[in-house]
Formats: sequence, C-alpha cells, structure tokens
Amino acid sequence: MIKKLLKYLKVIDIDIVIYVMRKDAVADFPVLDYTIEQEAVSCNKKRFFIKVGDKVVHESFLFEKLFVLKIIGKTGPTIGDCRTIEAFKGKSIYPYVINHIAREEILKNHRKEVFIIVNPSNLSSIKGIEKAGFTLHTKVKAKRFLFFHFRIEKG
Repeated sequence: MIKKLLKYLKVIDIDIVIYVMRKDAVADFPVLDYTIEQEAVSCNKKRFFIKVGDKVVHESFLFEKLFVLKIIGKTGPTIGDCRTIEAFKGKSIYPYVINHIAREEILKNHRKEVFIIVNPSNLSSIKGIEKAGFTLHTKVKAKRFLFFHFRIEKG
C-alpha cells in the first residue's frame, strides 16, 4: 500500500506526441481479413483486439478521459497502450485497428475528434498512426506530480 502511494510522490517526466483524427478528416483504411473484437474494461476504458485462433495478436485501448490531455486544453477519447505481437508486425494490423476505433468513435458515437498518444522515439508506431489517417496535433514535454501535470515545453 505504501509503495503505491510513494509512486505518486515522485516527479514523472512526460515526453509524448499527440496525434488527432478529426470529424472533417475521417480517413478510410482498407479492410483486412481480421475481426476486431472489443470489450469494456472499465467505465473509462475499452479494449479492442484481434485474435488468431486463441492468441491475441493485437490490442489497443480507448480511454474516455486522460488527464494528460488537459495539458493541451483538450478532452476526449484517446487511444493508447497499443501492442502487436512480433509475428504479426508489418501486416498493417495496428493502423487498421486504430483507424477502426477512430472511425467508430467519430461516425457512430458522434465525436468531433479522437486522439492517440505515442512515445516520440517509437518511429514504427508513428508510421502506423500516420498510415491510419491521424495527423500530428502537438508534442508535449511535461512533468507530473501527484495528479497534476505541468507543461514545460511547447511543441
């Protein structure tokens, strides 16, 4: 219990890139021969995933709210914590899934924009994000202490 509390007393560096897909620029993506399943993880989080046989080969999460977006004065659905297993990388699964999530949120759930957050050094993810039709919104360097985020550099 104390260890959990102590982690919030540390100052955490945040270095992220935020991409966006807006309602007026919804991008189409070719349909792949995979079924995207989804499940609610909590009231704030949905899991989208692809299974081949009984193995999950890709998963992405959609968060209704992330405090880090407040740094840029935004709120809204945000995709993050995405992963594809090594054997399925390079098959366009990642951009297929995140495009599906964004299109579903914008077109079916009437959102005006959907964000995705990525580490700036993750070049393969950035390539997939751009392939899916997202555009760069901003780069953020910030610090987090407790539940407070402080932007230290505008990008």
